Amino acid sequence: MDSLRRSYNTDVIVKKIKRLDWIPDTATGVFMIKDCILIQNYTGKTYTYKAINFISGEQQYLFHRKNPVTHDDSKKITMKLMKLPFFNMEYPKSGIEMIDYIFTVIFPMYGYTVRKEQVNLSKHMFKAMEEEKISMSDIAVGLGKTHAYLVAAIVHNIFIRESIGTRPMPMIISTSSIELQRAIIRDYIPEISKMLYENGIITNPITCVLRKGKENYLCENRLKDYFNTLDPSKKRMSEYKALKRLIKDIEIDLDEVKGISNYDKRRICVKTTNCFKCRKHKSCSYQNFMTNARKPHYHFQICNHNYFFADILKRKKGLIPLFPEYKAVIIDEAHKLIGAAGQMYGAFIKQNEINSLMKKAIPQNAKTKMKKNIAKICKDTIAYNNLFFKELIHQIPKNLYIDDTEKFETIITSRANVLMKKVLANLEELLKLLPDKDKKLLFDIRRIVEEIKAFMHCNIIYWIENPNAKGQTVLSSIPKTLSQEISKDLWCIDRSMLLTSGTIAVDGDFHYIKKKLGLNLVNRNKILEISKSSPFNFRENCMIYMANNIPFPNGDNEKYIKRVAEETYKLIKASAGHALVLFTSYKPLRKVYKYLSEQITDIPLIEMSRGKSNAVLEFKKSKKGVLLATGSMWEGVNIPGDILSHLIIVKLPFPIPDPISEYEKTLYDDMEEYKNSILIPKMLIKLRQGAGRLIRSEMDTGIISILDVRASRKGNYHDAVINALPKCKVTKELGEIERFIIEKKDKSYFE
Repeated sequence: MDSLRRSYNTDVIVKKIKRLDWIPDTATGVFMIKDCILIQNYTGKTYTYKAINFISGEQQYLFHRKNPVTHDDSKKITMKLMKLPFFNMEYPKSGIEMIDYIFTVIFPMYGYTVRKEQVNLSKHMFKAMEEEKISMSDIAVGLGKTHAYLVAAIVHNIFIRESIGTRPMPMIISTSSIELQRAIIRDYIPEISKMLYENGIITNPITCVLRKGKENYLCENRLKDYFNTLDPSKKRMSEYKALKRLIKDIEIDLDEVKGISNYDKRRICVKTTNCFKCRKHKSCSYQNFMTNARKPHYHFQICNHNYFFADILKRKKGLIPLFPEYKAVIIDEAHKLIGAAGQMYGAFIKQNEINSLMKKAIPQNAKTKMKKNIAKICKDTIAYNNLFFKELIHQIPKNLYIDDTEKFETIITSRANVLMKKVLANLEELLKLLPDKDKKLLFDIRRIVEEIKAFMHCNIIYWIENPNAKGQTVLSSIPKTLSQEISKDLWCIDRSMLLTSGTIAVDGDFHYIKKKLGLNLVNRNKILEISKSSPFNFRENCMIYMANNIPFPNGDNEKYIKRVAEETYKLIKASAGHALVLFTSYKPLRKVYKYLSEQITDIPLIEMSRGKSNAVLEFKKSKKGVLLATGSMWEGVNIPGDILSHLIIVKLPFPIPDPISEYEKTLYDDMEEYKNSILIPKMLIKLRQGAGRLIRSEMDTGIISILDVRASRKGNYHDAVINALPKCKVTKELGEIERFIIEKKDKSYFE
């Protein structure tokens, strides 16, 4: 709760008590403190004043006078208010009691249902913040974890810290998706702030700011320069007008600007190197935003995982941090933290980036000896660079060129090492020769030099990406000690950390995620763990079907593909469509789609192919269609209602082998230990993510069908799969699916 401070933002409370007819329409608010407001009403001759507890409605006349009260009178009047019997009468005196009060008294006034498990979760999170510990919470869909951690944070950061007079610090909320970030900023925080404000818990609204990488923000100079180069007759008119409007009505967040293309955004976004020489630094909207955002007055700083790690790494290097000093971090969608860490701690050499920079560095008029030398170095660097990547691609084993490999094993041979060193030497030479005015070019070359140097250490895992895309190949790496570095940079600092997700534990066990994030290196007493199952009635609203007559999964076996296609056809018919068929790779997806498209004509079939971005929208519009998908459809997609009533999982989502998993394997004494510690937990976590696409609300009903024989009663992973999935009826009879659908769905479902 806020300390004893007056708030002069009385409009919301005045409207509330006028609506309740507690004061006349002519009355106005002077200030509020705790749950009381001072009301002023001018009678035509004098000003009358009374105090009202805007929670209970109790009120008392105080005094009247000829002239209105001034700011100087506030302190004396406050002392009178504090002596009233109804001042501050409603509020709990501890954080835990306050959380109870918010969830069980305030929220229900606005239509929220009291969920005991949600309240307990919020208390658990508050305790972690209070004791500066690390909380790990695996929370199923529907429990309301976002409300839980926001309430815990508000009670802690405002109620506790300000009441004891400590300097306020913001809290960081890091998520994986921009959709969740927007929801927190536009929906959750304003709604919670309004409810708490109207009920006297806070005396000022909760504030937050969204933080993104610079490429998401507008550079006004680049916008004007770019717009001046456009020919209206050659530019799409809607985009031209959108850019023209943007010049007039500056909106620095490019994600919020409508009507402009990604191509345009890349040409008008902020570039750090441009900022170095910009004369309009003081009047720049982006710089003003960043200056304001770095101040500690916001209650919440909201970002994605990569941005959060960028701040961590800046602090580690002694550079200016992105955030002001903070005391607590909430990491939602925590299962995505591992991937973000790999990107931020890793190194990347991009073939086309080096070639592009060298072409920019070649002088246009290479007449002087110096310029001729620069031109030669640039051309040589392009040649060495292309030979380097050609050598790496040549080392990729032929059997890896399968449909869905993303990380290709390669070897930096002695020849590749020589070529890499030649590229590095040339780039370092260019840094000496290029003029200082080429700040952007020099900045980019220095960055690439650092990236290349990272590959000269033996303590890395490296691989090739995009070997078939001409000139677009990337050599990537992560440190072998990634988990140790995360542990040292994140968990060993004196602050509370809340990690929450629907899928960071396997049957309540956090061992896998703790090992990957280096939390296994932290003192056990510093970590609090909690798992909460979904409040949805899965026993009534969901059924699991497990096929037991399909061959062992093998995408190259035509008999296997045919049986999968036949079984999928029967399942689609049993549920009258309304199905999402999840694959682990594109190759079997295409084959099964071809078979089904020849058999099914009365139900729309949608194939999610590479680069197709509108497949989900097409599926939703179909009302009863079938979407065959892989990749991103395993998580983060929300399709509530009857449109998706049947989730068909073709194969258990074991990870595709890659250089990272091959290295991890060497850390275990035998394959069985590696499988139990890494492979199976990783598979079960992704399985839970996939299964989570089906039941998204209390009203949803549907079937989860699994076609992998390894999950059937005679399979090795049956018990592990059953324990990972929602607790509901399990069947192997197709007829049970038909009966379930007929029982749970109304007539409109079948139309």
